[in-house]
Amino acid sequence: MLEGWKTHFENLAKESNPMNFDQDYFELVDAEYHQIIQICLVAYKHEEVNTDELQKALKKLNRNKSADIFGITAECLLFGGEKLDSILLKVINASFQHCHISNNLKIGTLTPSFNNKGDISNSKSYRGITITPSMSKIIETILKVRINPNILEDKNPIRRGFTENTAPLIASLIMQEFKRESKDLNKPTIHGMLDAKSAFDVVRVCTTYKPNQKAISFRYFRTVHFND
Repeated sequence: MLEGWKTHFENLAKESNPMNFDQDYFELVDAEYHQIIQICLVAYKHEEVNTDELQKALKKLNRNKSADIFGITAECLLFGGEKLDSILLKVINASFQHCHISNNLKIGTLTPSFNNKGDISNSKSYRGITITPSMSKIIETILKVRINPNILEDKNPIRRGFTENTAPLIASLIMQEFKRESKDLNKPTIHGMLDAKSAFDVVRVCTTYKPNQKAISFRYFRTVHFND
């Protein structure tokens, strides 16, 4: 079973390239994506991360969790003292200044977790839990605090997934009320349902150019893009 699970998640980690997709469109997206990266390189201006930002990011780390692949826990960074804080700031600022995040900060330990439903011997009945490097979580938090205000301004107000203080379950309530209203008014209604399981594991990286058009400024787009 473990071998089947390993194969299943290895395939999810690989970029998919289905032939039934519009290849001309993807080529156009690729070209625009690379143009955006070049524009970002020219227009980018580094905004230094300060001690206050670092401390806020450290306090948001989840404690009492397993150590990462390097044996580092959140507590190691949180209680490392001023000397460690100084080193962390230098590393983070160097990463932001050069718009590059080391591949060492993108790896993690993947562990199977049973979904409590389905066949226990089927690899698809498990989801992968990845323990990512504690250092990468700090960088992620700092970027999130800086970028989120722009994203929230542009986000659809009825969106529920990946939204703080709400739940996708609310979306089902909206759909149900819409369905009932349409039935009462005798209006023909079509519901399109998408099974988005593991969708972000197989998405083509080039299609992530959309955030630049919408919210993420040149300052951060080159840093968060991960096609190095």
